[in-house]
Amino acid sequence: MRRLVIAPLVVAAFAPVLVGVACADTTPPPPTTTPSPVPFTVLVTDTDTQGRVFTDPNGQVLYRYAGDNVAVGTFGCVAACLKTHPPLLTTPGTPLRMPPGVAGTLSATLRPDGVGDQVTLNGAPLYTFTGDQPGDTNGVAPDWHAAQALPAPPSPAPPTR
Repeated sequence: MRRLVIAPLVVAAFAPVLVGVACADTTPPPPTTTPSPVPFTVLVTDTDTQGRVFTDPNGQVLYRYAGDNVAVGTFGCVAACLKTHPPLLTTPGTPLRMPPGVAGTLSATLRPDGVGDQVTLNGAPLYTFTGDQPGDTNGVAPDWHAAQALPAPPSPAPPTR
């Protein structure tokens, strides 16, 4: 009979500890969030010879190549050409953003040569030139053009009453 009395007392003495353990085990972990990628933004600079042009985040002037035709899936700048005109690449899924007040659309296209996702401006792939320092336009040639930064059209005025 004594055992029956002691057993409930022992359980009662450890009940708060057992309840605390049970509560700790049932508390859900805090939700984990994946940080959203930082948007990739091209910049704009004024040059002496080409006017207002786009640059990469490091200030390197961006170029378009006349030999590219993304609409039909061909890139004219491949292999050795990429050594002097590296493509402006982005990571898949990174949001692309134009600077404020500038017209155009940034997107990315997967190069068929496997180099990566190349940033495009209004569908034209963008490149830098290895012979440039930030702000230089030494890469301009008959088939290479600095990517011009045109002002965005003014927003329509709100209707008046």
